Amino acid sequence: MSLTFGILGFLNYGPMSGYDLVKSFESSLQFFWHAQSSHIYLELKKLEKNGYISGETVIQSDRPNKKIFSITETGKKAFLDWLAEGAGEDATQFKSAFLMKIFFGGNMPPAQSADILRRFKTDCEEYLEKMGAAPKAIEHYGANKEMYQIMYWQFTVDFGYRFIKNCIEWAEHCIQQLEAVNAQNIKEE
Repeated sequence: MSLTFGILGFLNYGPMSGYDLVKSFESSLQFFWHAQSSHIYLELKKLEKNGYISGETVIQSDRPNKKIFSITETGKKAFLDWLAEGAGEDATQFKSAFLMKIFFGGNMPPAQSADILRRFKTDCEEYLEKMGAAPKAIEHYGANKEMYQIMYWQFTVDFGYRFIKNCIEWAEHCIQQLEAVNAQNIKEE
């Protein structure tokens, strides 16, 4: 359901093609709301069928034709109603198969768990590096937006930086503890 409102939110800023929406998700929402392009295109069809958006085919001579989507008044009302609801669900609750595996990690050797955490840490560091592109994306997409709108985008980027940095610190802390347990186990053998 949130994909619906993510699409409506982007279209509330202005008309976009499906490709533009995919790129917008990738450059801005990806770290907290991943959407595959196939899901976006399926959702666009549903939104258009339900009257939340309208699409207009643009004929192009040098490229394939494209469809540009705009939010309708019905879609705008649904989007603003959704925003006004607040969190809706408990924002502190989330599902993570990775954390479930860590929870049950005591069923394998500490060295193996440490390796899993090292991979997680490396993935987080790589992701943090990718997040370095966020300020340019905000600058690009915010060129014709109000400053207060851009401020909200920056809030989510800041959350992302802090979250990923915290994940890295947490992984380092866990690895140190597992290495100490592993060293103790080796010493006792």
